[in-house]
Amino acid sequence: METSKKVIVVAITSIILVLTYAYLISIVEGVDYFTALYFSIVTITTTGYGDFTPKTFLGKALTVFYLCFGVGIVMYLFSLIAEYIVEGRFEEFMRLKKMENKIKSLKKHYIICGYGRLGKVVGEKFIQEGIPFIAIDINEDVLREEYEKYPEKFLYIVGDAKKDEVLKKAGIDKAKGLIATLPTDADNVFVTLTARELNPNILITAKADEKEAIRKLKIAGANRVVSPYLIGGLRMAEVSVRPGILDFLSTFIKIAKNEYEEDVEIRKFVIEENSELAYKSLKDANIRGRTGATILGIKRDNKFCINPCPEYILKPGDVIYAFGTEENLKYLEKLVKSKKKKL
Repeated sequence: METSKKVIVVAITSIILVLTYAYLISIVEGVDYFTALYFSIVTITTTGYGDFTPKTFLGKALTVFYLCFGVGIVMYLFSLIAEYIVEGRFEEFMRLKKMENKIKSLKKHYIICGYGRLGKVVGEKFIQEGIPFIAIDINEDVLREEYEKYPEKFLYIVGDAKKDEVLKKAGIDKAKGLIATLPTDADNVFVTLTARELNPNILITAKADEKEAIRKLKIAGANRVVSPYLIGGLRMAEVSVRPGILDFLSTFIKIAKNEYEEDVEIRKFVIEENSELAYKSLKDANIRGRTGATILGIKRDNKFCINPCPEYILKPGDVIYAFGTEENLKYLEKLVKSKKKKL
């Protein structure tokens, strides 16, 4: 048994013993319960002021029995507490308590279910971008190792992500999104079903190893399904057939970030109703001139238009893919939003 559990068990035993002895002494010696409780405490702690002593034979016999067993239990409790502090368990307890309080206060966070190789990549990306999240895994060693790297940013829960109580502990009712990266497709389907039941509005992204699992995960309630093997295979095929384009794009972004410290990226936006861009041509919208962002493509329904012409008319619901710095993309995000109605 762990030291912390021993402390709890022995402490409860000691309290029961103190209260029981006080009750019996109050009856046998005919004194009030508070006086008996006072005598019980000073006796078991070997303080012994001598201001009260049992007068009856039965009271003295109970006290002898109490001393033989009670003092030993209390001494053992004190030794366990000392061991708990020396071993650093108390510090560990306070750390976990602090983490638990942080988890309770989180809102609009993400939950990563399964912190294996894929989950760790997602978590490190979230840490870099300052996105709050909670990692759930049954392997405590993996979570503790990651915590030591990011003690102020990494929050975790040791447990089975498929269980309702674990997801509730992670604040799924207040979470913005859940990422299922458990080892098997069956586990990811199960956690998707559970999460969707606990929070119907949460955004769920799930991992699929087998192609057949993609459909099942969507039926289970996943908003997005990612197949690492499928994406990896397609990437390898593209690199093999058209290496120049992909290598150029990857190299360009890498050089811009690492050598010139430009925070450039590709992001997608949905044009909302009453947006400044709605029902305007790309030429009239002048997105490049107003924001500095470059439109790479536009998706409407199931059709994708790469490098659209200036006369292309933008409509609400269009998904535009843009390239630029974080500042450029922030300006563009404001343009795609609906204009607030004046009162």
